[in-house]
Amino acid sequence: MTMTLNEAAKSCRKAKGTILKAIKEGRLSAPKDDQGRYEIDPSELYRVFPATTSNQSEKPALTPTSDHENRIEIERLRAEVKAANTLTENMVETVADLRERLDREGEERRQLTAILTDQRTRQGARRGFFGLFKTSM
Repeated sequence: MTMTLNEAAKSCRKAKGTILKAIKEGRLSAPKDDQGRYEIDPSELYRVFPATTSNQSEKPALTPTSDHENRIEIERLRAEVKAANTLTENMVETVADLRERLDREGEERRQLTAILTDQRTRQGARRGFFGLFKTSM
């Protein structure tokens, strides 16, 4: 099945003059029929002018069903993000609280160690181990 010049132009979305110029330059072979019209083979046409679809540059149209499903999915994902953010905030607060407790306990440990060290030093200075036994000589 061959195409006329007009059909070929519509098919590849080119002007008739562009296709005619390609024929005259020899880039596109197209014999004439008995009435003098070009008979263009589709495979030959698409070899020179690759087929393009009318929707290539346009966004694909969403059907109402897929649009509705997409909206549901978006809302589900928003809820998941919100839950993750809340969980993250709670974890940050917990970590801050635990750090504060750890710092407080560390300070208490240092104070207790200082007190115990001071008492041992004072005890040893007063009596010592042999100071516990009074020797009379």
